[in-house]
Amino acid sequence: MPNKNLLLALLVLVLAACRKEETSVPAPPPLPPPTEYVPIFAPCDTSNGVATANKLTAAWKAGVSCRSVLNSGKKYWVIDMFTCSSDGTNSFRERFSFFGTPDNNPIQHYSIADFTTSIVDGAVDPSYVTLLYDGDVVEDFYRIDTAATTDFVQIDRWDTVNKRAEGRFSVSFSIKEPRANAQNPKKVQFTSDPPPPSPPASPRTLPSTSPSIGGTGGVTADVGASIGG
Repeated sequence: MPNKNLLLALLVLVLAACRKEETSVPAPPPLPPPTEYVPIFAPCDTSNGVATANKLTAAWKAGVSCRSVLNSGKKYWVIDMFTCSSDGTNSFRERFSFFGTPDNNPIQHYSIADFTTSIVDGAVDPSYVTLLYDGDVVEDFYRIDTAATTDFVQIDRWDTVNKRAEGRFSVSFSIKEPRANAQNPKKVQFTSDPPPPSPPASPRTLPSTSPSIGGTGGVTADVGASIGG
């Protein structure tokens, strides 16, 4: 008659070997993260200027214009970049702007700052919103991403004779929650590749009667965009 204790011991050894073999099977590799949806629209009118960049992982292009504003008796310039719907209505869908370029010294390397309380010398205040309907209603509002400490804006050329300006930028934003459109990414960064260098130009200011600024339509650095037409 077989020894029951011996059979039990053999069964325990077999089960242990099976468990050891099972645990030695390597785990499957993790799934890649899902590709983030990046809303991209058509550029608005580019007759006054054009900006090209990367919006996260997608190519981005916008129409550009420039306007002057007065603050505490001092004149500053605002660079506005717009995209539009492609459904034939040509309605604004994004507005990306830089405020704070001083009229008396526009060619500078600028840091990024929030001008809610006051203008900061040597800095510009970027803003970015998505728009609805005819472009007159804000959909989602983005704030400056304060964790992006290396962001900047640089004006490389400010030609008042030819009404042409060129610049570079790396700017990051975080959406204001709760967002109105769940498809809008939580964070947005604008970067791009460099174009050929442009010749130096006079830093004199553009006349207020000619608010448009020009450029190559390319980019001036690996983390920026050129503005103009």
